[in-house]
Amino acid sequence: MIALDGAQRRVAAACGALASETVALEAAAGRVLAEQLGASADLVPFARSAMDGFAIRAEDSRDAAVLPVRERVYAGGAGAPAHAPGTATEIATGAPIPNGADAVVRLEDVTRVNGAIHLHARVATGTNVFGPGEDAHAGDMLLDAGRRLGAADAGLLAAAGYAHVVVFARPRVAIVSTGDEIVAVDASPAYGQIRNSNAVVVAATVAAWGCDVVLQTHAADEAAALRDALERALSVCDLLITTGGASVGERDLVKSLLRELGCSYAFDRVALRPAKPTAFGTRGAVRIAVLPGNPSSAFVALHEVVRIAALGLAGCAGDNRPPRVRATLAGGDIHGKAERTYAAYATVRTAPSGFVATPLLNQCSALTRTASDADGFIIVPPGRRDYVPGDAVDVDVVDWTNVS
Repeated sequence: MIALDGAQRRVAAACGALASETVALEAAAGRVLAEQLGASADLVPFARSAMDGFAIRAEDSRDAAVLPVRERVYAGGAGAPAHAPGTATEIATGAPIPNGADAVVRLEDVTRVNGAIHLHARVATGTNVFGPGEDAHAGDMLLDAGRRLGAADAGLLAAAGYAHVVVFARPRVAIVSTGDEIVAVDASPAYGQIRNSNAVVVAATVAAWGCDVVLQTHAADEAAALRDALERALSVCDLLITTGGASVGERDLVKSLLRELGCSYAFDRVALRPAKPTAFGTRGAVRIAVLPGNPSSAFVALHEVVRIAALGLAGCAGDNRPPRVRATLAGGDIHGKAERTYAAYATVRTAPSGFVATPLLNQCSALTRTASDADGFIIVPPGRRDYVPGDAVDVDVVDWTNVS
């Protein structure tokens, strides 16, 4: 059995980025850059007005100065006119500053009378002017490789003229859930049966991490059928995720069948509660994550182990573990486990002093409600220490939606 941090390091080492491909910028949101991108020219390469108003020379802005309006310039015009000293040029937001002007007076800071403006106060050089290269100068780095692109990133690249970008391929994920008791979500379970919530959670989560779910299937606890399902999954994916059949019971067949199919395990158990049966291995270029069947346990393993694999394959740079914050414990005691890291489900809120984490009352690994109610896990290192309200604890946040 391996410690959690050791398991996470092994997963990260085994999950480098997949091959790259070129996509249109419009299709790049959510993808991970495979190359560093810089500005080939100043962005924007001319001085612009930050306001609707009048372009002038700052030295002409004496108190109560009166400047005749000689020209007018709008954004997108053919070019900025020359600016005559002692005059004003009417200008729109975003229009290029006329040659010879060096400041803009806002409309609300002047009085217009008979084709001239009366200035209310002096202005300094550069007032209300965006200089050339305000966003970036030629040669500046815009975005680095390994960055997952958001909509604002796409906007920056569009402004810099990138119609296509090189990104890493989206990992193909196959999900195999096991168990004689499992039925489809839209089925009416018989006595002793439960709906397949694990597959839904896994599919939704890995899709949010930038993966494509290419296969989602279920197999009963019978060796031949399960072996067929695993073989089919291994043939179509970069990452295989199984749920159920991971422990040591008579019908827990997943690990042994995967070993027969050529899987080499980096570890087959983790010193983690819940999710101790979690395993990770490889077969050729396919990475394999074996998760427990209990929903709460599977959810912990998904975020503490599979997240690292999925984001690593997608090309995300840096530490791909869940974001960790320091919080103050509130609302209940937590008892450390002698030889295992304890991931205690908790809600997370903000307070003037920082984050506050409250453990959920029911930490049962068989529940689906637990994961739904939680914002993350209080991560308690191995040891028999008791934590009481007011103690500082580490929290891995897995969902920021309700953190407020």
